[in-house]
Amino acid sequence: MPGLYGVEPFDVGYGAAFNAGQEGPADVECDIVEGDGSFTATTPPPCGPPDGIAFVDGTMLTEARLTRMESDGTVTPGLAGCWATGAVLGMVDAPLRIDYVTHERVSIMCGGYPIDLPSQSQGWSWTGFAVSGDMNDARNRLQRAMRDAEGKLGEMLCDNGWLTVLDGPLSNIRKSRSTPVIGYVKTHHRRMLAPEHWARVPELKPGQRTSIFAIGADTFACYLRIGDSGPWASPWAGIVRIEVPALAGLSTAQQTLEQASAWLPGYASTPHRDPRAPVNLTPIAGLERHLHRVGGNPALALRAVRAAVLQLNAQTP
Repeated sequence: MPGLYGVEPFDVGYGAAFNAGQEGPADVECDIVEGDGSFTATTPPPCGPPDGIAFVDGTMLTEARLTRMESDGTVTPGLAGCWATGAVLGMVDAPLRIDYVTHERVSIMCGGYPIDLPSQSQGWSWTGFAVSGDMNDARNRLQRAMRDAEGKLGEMLCDNGWLTVLDGPLSNIRKSRSTPVIGYVKTHHRRMLAPEHWARVPELKPGQRTSIFAIGADTFACYLRIGDSGPWASPWAGIVRIEVPALAGLSTAQQTLEQASAWLPGYASTPHRDPRAPVNLTPIAGLERHLHRVGGNPALALRAVRAAVLQLNAQTP
């Protein structure tokens, strides 16, 4: 007889660089703040990477879909998954190294009530959370846990003097930060420039950046073609958005973005090593592989969740 709680596998995959059909935030038209306000494509002068650079990223995986039978017979969904974060640290004349790795397993139930999955042998354990919405809210809760951890790690590295490249936007970095930190955004869910400027972004050649624009009052950004995706690729393939905090002023932001546009392409991945090349930076790709290993084997994780659900059902009157 089925128990109160259930579990089934769940598959995830990577998304495209430009998700034209995906619902997301509304388009915005950010003002160009560099020069006379016109759209330009520029090639920055050569510049090597700084001494003391940190690449921060996180991974997350939904390992199982959970269900709970309510008293009225309806089924409430949830998920079991894990997240991990870490950093790749680089110094001039020293090899890159991975550090500050942390991870957590969670169960997230919809309906506002968490479940406490009993810990299993071999170190399998979960922290229980709940959301009041649907499975999208549960997945967003898992992502928020990862993003919060990335933000805390990025803040700490900045405070310790590292120029930090955060894989993703700067939404989890303090708005009051004035020391250099770079958000590295690989996907483009919404138009952020006026249509006539937006249409010209794909004209960028490898290594070129657009004029700097302001995202609200807190962030300056530009688009950069990090590398050549090949003649078969879509127009937006190989384009990233790089962001810096606005508090330090436009002059500092311009210097940081100009220099980053020169040295970031040197870290671009290659197609024979990474299917997300060139936008997935080589240090980030290596960190992601390490974080997935830290998270453990998904098949074993699913087995552990099933064992925990069986145990939970046996304990439930």
